[in-house]
Parts: sequence; C-alpha cells; structure tokens
Amino acid sequence: MSLKRKTSSIFAAALTLSISLVTMPAMAAEWFKIADKVVNYKSETDEVTPQFGEKNVTHIKLVCTQGTVNLHKISLHMSDGSVKVVDNLGVLSKGLASRVIGVPKGDAKLKKIELNYDSMGSQEMALLGMSKKAHVDIMGKNDDKDKSE
Repeated sequence: MSLKRKTSSIFAAALTLSISLVTMPAMAAEWFKIADKVVNYKSETDEVTPQFGEKNVTHIKLVCTQGTVNLHKISLHMSDGSVKVVDNLGVLSKGLASRVIGVPKGDAKLKKIELNYDSMGSQEMALLGMSKKAHVDIMGKNDDKDKSE
C-alpha cells in the first residue's frame, strides 16, 4: 500500500470518527425543557401551554430538580379535544424523572398539559430547613420517526 493511500485511509477514518463524535451529543440531547414549575405543599393542579414549536412533541416526562414531589395525574389535552390521562406516577425526589409518556399520535397537536401534584413536606418543615418546595421541569422530545407510524 502506498503512502498516499495510507494517508487517505487514515484521514477518512479520522473524519468518520470526528463526525460520529460530533453527532452523538446531538442525538443524546433530544429532550428539551417545555416549562418549569414550583410545587406547593398542598395538592394543586397546574396548566402548562406549550409554545408553537413545542406542540409537536411525541413524548414528555417530568424531572424533579429540587425537593420531593408526589405526582398524582397528568392530562395531555390535544387540539382535537381528546385527552390522555396518566395517573399513578409515584413520588420523585431531586434528580429523578418520571417514566416517559407518549403523546397521542395523529394530526392533533398538544394544546396543554395539566399536572396534578403536591410537594412532600410542609411549610413548618421548610421554615426549619428540613424540606423545600419541589421544583419540576416538564421535558419534551420530538421524535419525528414516531409521528410517521
């Protein structure tokens, strides 16, 4: 094998490796934040209205970034009037995420997300520094290949 051929083979291998290393983080970073919420100690229902580009998500999940939250129910309201209700989501502590929830497929877009939850602890415990109100990020993922199925 000539020197020119070896050099071009090494260059091609290096180029392939660098392209794959650059695209891997893009593939891993598919989740984006739709909204964040601070959860009160009493049971409450919050609504999140996705912005224009966020209405086409195919999956959502909740990530607890502070405190502990008890997730009672999530309702996904679609533009065609249909509603998908997911309950029994459990308790999330800081750093944990809920299971991934699939948004109904079809032409309807996500109109709003309704969250029913409460923060674990109490106002008195917060004053003593023993607990904090939970902070939750609502994350979305747009997986185009799922839309075509």
